[in-house]
Amino acid sequence: MRVASIGGGDIRIEGQDAPQEQDEVYPENSFAEIAQFCRWRYISLSEYVELNEGPGIWDFLAEVWQTMKQAVADGLAAEGTLPGGLNVERKAKRLYAQSKENERPQVRELRIVCAYAFAVSEQNADNGTIVTAPTCGACGVVPAVLKYAQVTRGFTDEQICRGLATAGVIGNLTKSNASISGAECGCQAEIGSASAMAAAGLAYLQGGDDEQIVNAMAFALKNMLGLTCDPVCGLVEVPCIKRNSAGAVNAVTSAQMALAGICSAIAPDEVIDTMRRIGNALPACLKETSEGGLATTPSAQKVREKMDGEQ
Repeated sequence: MRVASIGGGDIRIEGQDAPQEQDEVYPENSFAEIAQFCRWRYISLSEYVELNEGPGIWDFLAEVWQTMKQAVADGLAAEGTLPGGLNVERKAKRLYAQSKENERPQVRELRIVCAYAFAVSEQNADNGTIVTAPTCGACGVVPAVLKYAQVTRGFTDEQICRGLATAGVIGNLTKSNASISGAECGCQAEIGSASAMAAAGLAYLQGGDDEQIVNAMAFALKNMLGLTCDPVCGLVEVPCIKRNSAGAVNAVTSAQMALAGICSAIAPDEVIDTMRRIGNALPACLKETSEGGLATTPSAQKVREKMDGEQ
C-alpha cells in the first residue's frame, strides 16, 4: 500500500478515491464563539471536545499520546545519518545527553525540550511513525512540549490527553479559518500552528483558564507570523528539524507569559486571520516550492548540485 502526504496533515491512499468531505464536528466557528459556549455551560475546553466528539475521543487520544511518546523514545535512541541525500546527522540523542557542568536547571529544561522536538522530527525524516500534529513537517512541537510537561510536572497520561484535546481545538480553528499547510501559507501555518497548539495544551495542563489558554495560543502564533516554508532540496530536514525545536521553546515561553496574566493586544481570532492574510501575501517561492529563502542560498545550491551529481 502506498500512502502519500498531500499537505495540511491529510493523506491519500494510492488506488482509492479521495475521501468525501465530512460534516464539521464543531459548530462554533471562532474561539470567541467556543469560549461563550463554554461559559454558558460551565465546561472546560476538553469537556467541549468530548461533548462534540463523544467519549470515544479519549481512547483515540490515548493512542495518539502513546504514539507520540514512542516517537520521542525512538528518536532519542537512534543515531546515524538521515536518508534523502543531505547527509544530516541525527542530533537528538547527543543534545539530550549533552549535560554541562553547572548547567542551570532552566537551561537544561530548554535543552531537553529541544531534544524531544529533534527526536520526533528526525523520526519523521527517517520514515518513522509520527503523529501529524498538525502536519508531518511540524510533528515534533506538540509531543516535545507535552512530554516536557509530563516529565517535569508529573502529569498522568489521562491529563495529557486533556491537554491534547485542548491543543486540538486550536489546531482545528487554525485549519478552518486559516491553514496548516506550508504550501498554502508558509511555515507559519505548520510550525506556527503547532506552537500555538502546544502553548494552549501546556497552559491548560498548568491550570490556565480559557482566557489564558487562548492568550498562550495567540502569543505563540504571533511570534511565528511570516515564517517561510523553504526546505532545502524539498526535504523535511533543513531547516525544518531545527524549527520544530524553536516552535517548542516558543510554546513554553508563550504559555508562561499567559499564565502570568499577560494578555494579547490583538484578539486571538484576529491573530489566526492575520496568519491567513500573510500567507496569501507570501509569494509561491516561499511556500514549500524550494524556490526561495534558505533553499536558494549558495550553501543549499552546493548541496543540490552534489545530490544531482550522485544520481
